[in-house]
Amino acid sequence: MTGSAGRYSARLQLTVVADAADGRTLRADGSYASARFGNVAVTAGLREQWWGPGWEGSLILGTDARPIPSLTVERVLADPFESPWLRWLGPWRATASVGQGEGGSSARDGRLTVRPDTKIFAVRFAFKPKPWLEIGLSRSAQFCGEGRECDLGTFWDMLRGRDNTDDSLTAAEQPGNQMAGYDARLRSPWPALPMAVYGQFIGEDEAGGLPSKFLGLMGVEAWGGNTLGSWRAHAEYTDTTCSFSRQRPQVDCAYRNSVYPQGYTHRGRMIGHSMDNDSRMLAVGAIWVRPSGQSWSALARRVDLNRYGGTPDTSHALAPAPHRVDDIQLGWRQPLGSGAGNLGTLRVGVGAFNSEAYGFVEWRRGP
Repeated sequence: MTGSAGRYSARLQLTVVADAADGRTLRADGSYASARFGNVAVTAGLREQWWGPGWEGSLILGTDARPIPSLTVERVLADPFESPWLRWLGPWRATASVGQGEGGSSARDGRLTVRPDTKIFAVRFAFKPKPWLEIGLSRSAQFCGEGRECDLGTFWDMLRGRDNTDDSLTAAEQPGNQMAGYDARLRSPWPALPMAVYGQFIGEDEAGGLPSKFLGLMGVEAWGGNTLGSWRAHAEYTDTTCSFSRQRPQVDCAYRNSVYPQGYTHRGRMIGHSMDNDSRMLAVGAIWVRPSGQSWSALARRVDLNRYGGTPDTSHALAPAPHRVDDIQLGWRQPLGSGAGNLGTLRVGVGAFNSEAYGFVEWRRGP
């Protein structure tokens, strides 16, 4: 249910989940209330966010975890700066949010203790200096939590990165755990070559005031169309090992911190890439959309989870030991009517997960 009145808007979405992994049978994910002041929107609620150009995941903020209850301030229209000193940045957007992690002493599958009431901060600035170039700067942090200092001074120390730059701080004195990095998408400027390359590099640590110990995501996409419809295809590689490009990467590093035993998670799922740390994915996918709105999709992925694991790592979100996954999916999507006669969307999918077949049928009403 969605409504709006002038500068205000709201949405209420309720979902009932059978045998929910986190015990939350009734969920309000997707619900929010928002107010707009000029070109700035202030929103409170549980909205999903996806930061970065990747198709298969984001290294810093994706949709694997349930939405985090957050207060978000964001720029609505991406108009360029009027100042001649900043106009070169082109159209730009900015988003900042502070969210509330899960409360109450809990464990994930009885394996991992969670520090209750951890706060989650995230900020992103994205700009387009050329029509064919998009750049994003992202930063996130876990701070506060049960048994830790949590005031404006803590937030200020976290914001200026004092937890990384001051080695004299003990774990108890550090204001939080942070990640930051860059992403870019470079589109071909030639219409005869409809393609783009993209990448995302997120640092788990800091060196010299800049992100370091990078996780990496790289991909290429192409598109086209004719009277029968339009298509888009992509190939993507992701590695969630710290310093992934080096001959000897650093293992058991990404999405981990001694202050927050749950790691970079919310309700047992990764806030960043769904593979968790020390994992690698190669994916190839395509989608074809007909003029009627009907679409067909195909996706193939090979994933090596926790590939450096020696002894069982019970903190890993997916695999306590090295494990390979081969996944193939085929999907079909059909809108059911339009306008006042819109009955929603029907989705059907089949696939094979490590040679084990599966399928699903989904009907969704509303946006």
